[in-house]
Amino acid sequence: MMHFERQTVDDYDLRIARVDNGDRPTVVMTNAFPQSIRCWESLWERLADHFDLLAVDLPGFGKSTGSGPVMRPSAQADVLVRLMDAYGLDEAFLIGPDIGVPIALWVASRHPERLLGVNIYDGPGTWPSDFDPALRAATRSRVVRWLATRRPIRRQLMRQNLNAATAAGYHHFTPSAAAVEEYRTICFDPEKHRNAFDFLGSYAAELPVLEKHLPSITVPVLITWGAHDEFVPPSNAERLHSALPNSELTVFDDAGHFSHEDADDEWLRRFRTFVETYHPRNLRT
Repeated sequence: MMHFERQTVDDYDLRIARVDNGDRPTVVMTNAFPQSIRCWESLWERLADHFDLLAVDLPGFGKSTGSGPVMRPSAQADVLVRLMDAYGLDEAFLIGPDIGVPIALWVASRHPERLLGVNIYDGPGTWPSDFDPALRAATRSRVVRWLATRRPIRRQLMRQNLNAATAAGYHHFTPSAAAVEEYRTICFDPEKHRNAFDFLGSYAAELPVLEKHLPSITVPVLITWGAHDEFVPPSNAERLHSALPNSELTVFDDAGHFSHEDADDEWLRRFRTFVETYHPRNLRT
């Protein structure tokens, strides 16, 4: 079971969950959007059997505070590194789903010495990214983003986000009742809704710069993806794999946008193999 606590970093009140035995590879993981770190609850115990864990709701998302200047990938990456500092983590494996993809890649570009490896999936890292029509409009049009935060369109989009978080983002997995209720609270929070569109609006400026740095990232990168991701399709995975010089790509045939939950044991086996490859400790026992 996940146990939640709070940690303050740069005046942001962050919601986190931890498993700390102090003698195993450490994995830092972020939330997906429009979810929270409850996206990890179905895999939490199995991950905790092998790794020390630090999961965080990113600033302005999930159950963490934050708004304004921090709502862009490069700024979130800086907060993530300072969170590692707060817990004395010199290096770790980092998992970035969805909005965590560009954040994780910014960390890998700016602070490669802090990462043993990165697992990214179901989110953008190049520009222009391949998105479904709604995401494409939100990332490219200031007018669309303005309208998205005004009634009555705001309420309609909040309902659509909740549907994405609980149903449309999956190929077959069903999140728990507690997760659904938490996602409902997040999706219908006006500030979190505005934050999300601020973050999406930053892609046009941030992702072209990030893309230029991808060929110089030397950190090992495991790219996993859902074959049925309708929001950020697997073509994005292929582009990232081509741009990153030290990357591996696995596409799960029976998974949607939130592919780690859909793929479940298959994703976990793939991630464990990745950690075994890039960490000196043998994890097979």
